[in-house]
Amino acid sequence: MMDVTELHDEENLQMQLEDRWENYGSMDGIVDTEDPFTLQGAPRFELSEKINTLLDHALTDDENLLLRQILGMGCKQLSVKELARQHGITPQVLQKQLVLIVNKLRHHDDSIGLWKYLNR
Repeated sequence: MMDVTELHDEENLQMQLEDRWENYGSMDGIVDTEDPFTLQGAPRFELSEKINTLLDHALTDDENLLLRQILGMGCKQLSVKELARQHGITPQVLQKQLVLIVNKLRHHDDSIGLWKYLNR
């Protein structure tokens, strides 16, 4: 019998994503400065450009849109349940897709460049 408190990989990913956004500006060396147009000494437009480039190079158009919708990047943020309903799939299938998307980003060459940029 599985422990009820144990989370599945997909649920773990969702919790990690939610935690990252709740704590945005205080985790992973990304700290807001007093200047609203810079982030860790880098202009925000430059950082946004690098993130957009990564998403465009690493993901298909559908994956890119899905990630942007779940994170609320340039559009209204939607829940897993809302997106699953829109796509006619179950939330579990959508969560598996999100895991695959995050893994694609994690292992893409452009991710290393973004990490180096943020930690320079």
